[in-house]
Formats: sequence, structure tokens, C-alpha cells
Amino acid sequence: RETDSEKEMEKRLEDVKIEEVLTEESRSLVVVDVEDSLSNVFAQLQRQSTVVAVVRDATTQKWIGFIDVVDILTTLLSATSATPPIASSRPNGAAASDWTNGATPAVDEDEDLLRVTCTSGDAANRSKRNPFLKVKSSDSLLLAIKSFVQNDAHYLPVFNEESKLLAVIEGWTVLAYIHENLPAPARNRNVMAFGNFEPLATIKASTPTIDAFHILVEKNLSAAAVVDDNEGLLLDNLSALDSRSLSFHDSTWAVLSAPLIEFLRESVENVGSIVDTPS
Repeated sequence: RETDSEKEMEKRLEDVKIEEVLTEESRSLVVVDVEDSLSNVFAQLQRQSTVVAVVRDATTQKWIGFIDVVDILTTLLSATSATPPIASSRPNGAAASDWTNGATPAVDEDEDLLRVTCTSGDAANRSKRNPFLKVKSSDSLLLAIKSFVQNDAHYLPVFNEESKLLAVIEGWTVLAYIHENLPAPARNRNVMAFGNFEPLATIKASTPTIDAFHILVEKNLSAAAVVDDNEGLLLDNLSALDSRSLSFHDSTWAVLSAPLIEFLRESVENVGSIVDTPS
């Protein structure tokens, strides 16, 4: 049964239009064609410092869906011609990193692994994390929140009345708006509970990087805590964002076989992110 404060909260959220929530960052779109090579898509995400792009079919003029770095990792880790087999099919339970030892795919050094065989259409929502649920800029913020919650969505594409794509919003964009602009009654547990929260997963610091990313993909996680092998102290965190420091070429496999903590410390995306732990 709804309380008076909950009804007041819903009324306030109903009065706010999605267009009021849009930020400069959410309007900074990366739009790719369904036939674009996956390596080019990945490069665009790196240049824009973002993790998600919108896929469009130029031939049919239809929106296909989202592709994010987790979709790219899922494709990378499952492409039979360029990646290790999944854990269940590896001989004797070998780790993904074992496949890289002496078994690097035969490609030219300057040729991207995924340039020829994989396109954005192949990888769009490959991880099954990002349903393409359209909302209008004139819709209420309450409708956006319900779309996030009911569909376990990470992103929502925002269109105007003429069906033009204006922006992509995520749950944290909405939470930030609520915190900054709505009074306390609207910031209760029912609103704050809808963010992209996931069970905490931990990965040991010595884990080969490719196995660590594989854990994110297999468990459908956005991030995991990186902990000391012996005492379990928090050292860092691994997220889909960290994959942006990769590039798809022959030397990628040498990088992916390194211990996770070395990969994170050498990544320019993670400078200053190491957590100081008590001695």
C-alpha cells in the first residue's frame, strides 16, 4: 500500500519530463551502422570516452539496438576464429589464458582480429544486457524509471516527437537529477532502489586478464572488485570501461595473458584508481 509520501514522490516524478533530465553527456551520441566493423566501433567508443553506441541500419533506416563494451567483450571471447573456447569446452578445464600460450591466432600484426568477421550487427546486445526500449523526451521521468526497473535496462534511447534520436540516458543520470533537483520526499528508498545494482563479485589480482574479463561476461557483470590473493584486501576494481585500453590486434593476446593487477596498473584509463589499503 502506497504511503502519502510515496504518492507525492510519484506525482513529482510524473511532473518532470525526460527532456529536463538530459545532460550534455547524454546528448553526446555514438551512432554506428549495422555493417561497421567491430574494431571501428570499439575505436569510436575509445575516442568518445564512452561505453555504449547506438546501432542503426542505414539500408532500412531502422534502429537496431545498443552495443556496449560488454557486448564487444562477449563477441571477442566467443568468436571461434580468434578467441579461446568457453570454459566448459576447454580441455581439462584449462583457463582461457592457457589458450593464448603458443596458440595466438594467425593474423597479420596490423590486421584487427575482428575487422573482417564481426560487425556491430553481430555484437548488438550480444550480452543480453541492453534491451532497446524507446522513450520520448516528452514522457515523464516516472515512466523512464519504470522502464529501467521493469526491464532491468541499463540505457534508454530518448526520441523527440519526430522520431529523431536525441540522447541516451542511464540509471545514474536519473538518480543524479533526483538528488540534485527534487526535495527529500522524492529521494526515498523506492527511488534509490532502481539503480544498476549488482551482487559484489571479487577477482584475485593474479588472475590472467582474459579470465577476469571472461568472468564479467559469464556472470553478466558491469564490474568486480580486484582483491589481494592472500588476504583478500581490496586493491582495485575491474569494469567494462577498462576494456577501452585494449586494441584488437595480434599483441592483444600478450596483454590479456598478463596478471589482472598488472593490466590495471599499466592502463592509462586507471591511473590513480588504485585503492590504498591499510598495511
